[in-house]
Amino acid sequence: MTLSQSIKQQIIANLETLVTNGVIKGFISVDRGKDAFTNPPTAGYPFALIGMPRVANDMEDTANNLRTYRFDILFVINYENMPDMTYTIEGMIDAVLNQFDTNFTLEGTAIAAQVPPAQVNAFPISTPTQDFLAFVVTIEARTTYQLGT
Repeated sequence: MTLSQSIKQQIIANLETLVTNGVIKGFISVDRGKDAFTNPPTAGYPFALIGMPRVANDMEDTANNLRTYRFDILFVINYENMPDMTYTIEGMIDAVLNQFDTNFTLEGTAIAAQVPPAQVNAFPISTPTQDFLAFVVTIEARTTYQLGT
């Protein structure tokens, strides 16, 4: 399994925990895009979508690269299913952040001293027939790639 695949596998394990804890109803892992409207939720709202990473490299030394794998996870919430929008969204954001903050090395796939805290950006989305709230949680996992392996 590649470094990127290992990191994504651990992010998916955290999303599975969020489903088990009732924070989200499901998630979709796609490698073709992150459009929540062309990938409808199978279990309902709220749900998450995880796609492909962005990758940056820094030469650590002549034998190693420090790679940063950035995964943006899109969470989509349907306003109709939320009992109290004032507190529910913030509570959901905190529950998601708490899940990733307590497993910030992603079971050792990321270097602990090199993992910045997760970041969140929230915004409304409207279509002609529906209103949603979405937020993106950015996970940056840094790990070392040994050149030539």
